[in-house]
Amino acid sequence: MANAQNENKQAVNWKPVIKFIIKILISGFALWWVYYCLQDIDWQASLKSISSISLTKLSLCFICTILLYLSRILRLRYWLSQLSNNCLSLKELTELYLKSVALGSITPGRIGDFSRIALLEKTGLTIKVRSKIILFDKLIDSIYILLGICLTSAIVGEKLGIPVYSLFWFGAGSLIISLIIMFWLSSIWFKAVFKVKNLLLGYCLTLIGFILYVLSNSFLFWSIGIDLTFLDVMAIVLSVGVIASLPISIGGIGIREGSLMSFLKTWHVNALIIPHVLLLEFVLNIMFPIILYFFWVMMHHLASFFNSTIIKKDHPGKAKNLFKNRWSKTTFEGKK
Repeated sequence: MANAQNENKQAVNWKPVIKFIIKILISGFALWWVYYCLQDIDWQASLKSISSISLTKLSLCFICTILLYLSRILRLRYWLSQLSNNCLSLKELTELYLKSVALGSITPGRIGDFSRIALLEKTGLTIKVRSKIILFDKLIDSIYILLGICLTSAIVGEKLGIPVYSLFWFGAGSLIISLIIMFWLSSIWFKAVFKVKNLLLGYCLTLIGFILYVLSNSFLFWSIGIDLTFLDVMAIVLSVGVIASLPISIGGIGIREGSLMSFLKTWHVNALIIPHVLLLEFVLNIMFPIILYFFWVMMHHLASFFNSTIIKKDHPGKAKNLFKNRWSKTTFEGKK
């Protein structure tokens, strides 16, 4: 009897491993399919077209991405300020958010997003409340996806052969239902803390982030010479984002690139430019968060170094006493 129970436990434990292997295979197959579709491209002509990339528009792309991060940091800080008296400073929260985004860009699933639950321990909130805040903060992002479906229903319907009115009413109905659900969840999870004005401010920050997200990708497309409208770019990036967020691959790797390539071909984008889009989207979504986080950490350490250097130069006695006090506190308090 005991042996049978142990065998059942071992069989259950294999399920996550099998799922992970399946996701790796799906990502690998998707990347192979992207490589296979790009084989017919004239790579010499494609490489020559790199010189025509507009660095100004590409810079605006990364600036909009930084502003997007800032809008989400302000939104998260606003939620925390309503629930905790020990709210983190904007500097601390920025480092925490950049760390989680960098972690999320190299880990499978939504590990980066939900790592904020552990990183917010300094707020003094219980893990249950922190989990609800992070989940609520992620769910509110679904509003701009549904709003985007409504705004781009005519374009997507025409390109993909879907009835426009059906797509529009699906997006509008889902948007209304999601707003009702968000108000209901806030009343249950956070009781009287989140009022209507609190949620409206959160929605405004979400809308600003949504515009910055589409603008960032628009400037990326325009920098390469892809002449698409703002709504066209919105339709493409939202569709790719929804498909890549499906839990069928490792962090959307392969699925994101494959779906993006398919949509670009549907919009009749020049095949020579498609490799540039895939490469720049990889840099924007994977490499840039990591670079930005390490840049933030480096600047923080440099600022601390120069501050300590100035103290030693202008007030050497003060610097000595400061070091002595810190050493004595850590030493003797540790012994106690």
